[in-house]
Amino acid sequence: MTLRHVEIFVAIYQTNSITKAAKRLHISQPTVSVALRELEEYYDTKLFDRLSHKLYITPFGELIYEQARILLDSWDILTKTSQSINHIRVASGTAVGKLLLPSIIKSFSKKYTDARISVCTGDATMMSHHAMENSVDFVIAETVANIPGLSSRVLQRYPVVAVCHKNNPLSTKKIIVAEDLAGQNLLLREPGSLTRQVVNIYFQQHDLPVTPIWESYSVQTLLNATSENLGISFLSLDLVLAFHSPELIILNIPDFHGERYVNLCYHKNKYFTPLMDAFIQHYDNSVKQMLISEMANYKMLHPENNYVFPAL
Repeated sequence: MTLRHVEIFVAIYQTNSITKAAKRLHISQPTVSVALRELEEYYDTKLFDRLSHKLYITPFGELIYEQARILLDSWDILTKTSQSINHIRVASGTAVGKLLLPSIIKSFSKKYTDARISVCTGDATMMSHHAMENSVDFVIAETVANIPGLSSRVLQRYPVVAVCHKNNPLSTKKIIVAEDLAGQNLLLREPGSLTRQVVNIYFQQHDLPVTPIWESYSVQTLLNATSENLGISFLSLDLVLAFHSPELIILNIPDFHGERYVNLCYHKNKYFTPLMDAFIQHYDNSVKQMLISEMANYKMLHPENNYVFPAL
C-alpha cells in the first residue's frame, strides 16, 4: 500500500464515485479501480459495497477513512510547510462574509504583512464540508453542521433584536409588547435557522401567528428591506450594527430574549498555526471593537431610544 492508494481511497469516499474520483485526481478510471482493488486485497476485506451501480462505504471503510484523512492532512502539512505557515484559508457563512470579514481581513493584513489569506463564503454546511476536506482551515458561521469528525466551539454570542425603519410608528414607542407586533409586516430569516426559531418561540408564547411577508437566508437582504420601511425584522445585534444604517431603530421588547451564536468549526484533527490563532483572536477583538464603536454611535444618533445594549 502506498500514499497514492490512500489518496485514491479518500477521493472515492468523498465523491462516492470512481468516475468522479478519477476526474478529481486527473487519472483514468481504470487506474482508480485497480488501486481500490489492490487496497481491498491488502486488507482482505471490502471497503465499499457495490449495489445497483452505486458505492456504499462499509463499516471497515469508515474506520480507515478517518485515519486516511489524518495521514493525508499530515502529509499535506509536511510537504507544504513553507507555503502554508503564512497562509490562512478562511470560510464563513454569508452574513459574516458580507458584513464583517472584509474590514477584518483588511486590518489583519496590515498588521501581518506576510500573511496570505484566502476566503470562501457561502452556505455554512457546505463550508463545513470544505473544512472536512481540508480545502479550508476553519469556518466562522452561525450554523454547525452535523458532520462526523467536525469540531466546533462558540466564538461569540449576541442578542437577537427587532429592528424597524425610523418612520415605522413603533420606532417611537418606549416599550414594545407582543401585541404591538400583531399585524406588523414581518421580515424574517428562513425556517430552520436559529434566529427564526427564537422568533417563532416568542410569538407562540404570546399566541400570535408568524406570517412573514418576506423570508430570506440573507441577512443583508432583510436589512435592505427593513431600510426601505417594508416591515420589522429580527436579526443579530452585531449584524444590525455592522450594516451602519442610521435609518434603523432597535425596538425595546423587554420580554423578548434570544441569542445568536457565532461558531468556529474545523476538522477535529486540525492543526492551528500561530497565524491562524492570531487571526481568530483578531476577528474576535475586531468585532467587539466595532460593536462598542457602533453602540456609541447609535446612542448619539438615537438618544431617545430605550433599548439597553448588552455588556461586552
